[in-house]
Amino acid sequence: MNDTPQTILVIDDEAGIRESIAAYLEDSGYLILEADNGRAGMEKVRQERPALVLSDLQMPEMGGLDVLAAMAAEFEETPIIIVSGQGEFNDAIQALKLGAWDYVTKPIQDMAVLEHAVERSLERARLLRENREYQARLKDTISHLRRSMDTLKEDEEAGRRIQFQLLPEDGISYGPCRFDRLLLPSASLSGDFVDYFRIDAGHLGFYLADVSGHGVSSALITVILQNSMSHYLMDCWQQKSRLILDPAAVLQELNRNLLNNDLEKYLTMFYGIIDLEANVLHFANGGQFPFPVLFDGRQAMTIGGKSKPVGLFGHAEYKVEEQPLPDRFLLVLCSDGILELLPQAEVYQREAALLAGVNDLALSTGEFIAGLGLTPVQENLPDDVTLLFVRR
Repeated sequence: MNDTPQTILVIDDEAGIRESIAAYLEDSGYLILEADNGRAGMEKVRQERPALVLSDLQMPEMGGLDVLAAMAAEFEETPIIIVSGQGEFNDAIQALKLGAWDYVTKPIQDMAVLEHAVERSLERARLLRENREYQARLKDTISHLRRSMDTLKEDEEAGRRIQFQLLPEDGISYGPCRFDRLLLPSASLSGDFVDYFRIDAGHLGFYLADVSGHGVSSALITVILQNSMSHYLMDCWQQKSRLILDPAAVLQELNRNLLNNDLEKYLTMFYGIIDLEANVLHFANGGQFPFPVLFDGRQAMTIGGKSKPVGLFGHAEYKVEEQPLPDRFLLVLCSDGILELLPQAEVYQREAALLAGVNDLALSTGEFIAGLGLTPVQENLPDDVTLLFVRR
């Protein structure tokens, strides 16, 4: 639950039921408002703007269905849960058809059932709100990027700033996990990209992608990639699509889209999902190399294996792999540009240097770069260099 208590309005003409619900939810940390009929309830909604409304169906002056209609007209994004008597089942079904988020029958034998319905509705409302805000930011950013692309030859630096606006915030935490990133482009515009996001209450998603080449054409592919992943995420929130939760299916879909659009570009991509409840990483690798390094505080190991890039082969198949996660861990993902900066002669020696460099759970991206003998600001890079750190 959030640090700031959320307000719930309970509308019921039976004082005993209303007060018992209010007492239970107050003990669970919510702020409770009460109203004894629908008309008074709607006045409180307009004045107090609660996070959620619990409404009885049968009430004097203004019944639950009328409350539902008023809420839909004035506050359609506020969750409303209908509390109905056992003999009002048909009305409860009608309420769901009219836009109620859930319903609970009374007498309520187990208040935990009601609390679960409240938590589920508040979580759905939060995801929808985040989705709306995310979509608005995305539209604004892409609009800016498209306008910038028209004058990119005169002002590539402006295009670089716009592209970086598509990146997620550095050092952000979702639940127990923190995400840090570092991008060092070889040109004004980068062909590397990272993103991380909350899928639902129990799953976090993240990916690192490296488009073939760099410059304007590769940067455009990163925009297409980010836009596609955003659509998969929104489909999950709005239409209950499971695609975003299946790493192999996501890579397969991206592979098909890149080939069908004949963009003459391909990318390598590692896409992972952290199952917070099971403490497991589910991932699929689309040709990404070097392989990610997982450190548990004692030893570092690489995860994943060889696979085909995305957008290069029509017959490419991808598989989901599982990696149990320790209670505390650091997962380091690098684009292959970092291998070109290391002084070792052989690739396996460079891989070993990367593995040895992941040696502290509190390691920062800057410390990792410095530990490899590199500097955070490199000029005339032969390729884009990108780091993504995931830690708990």
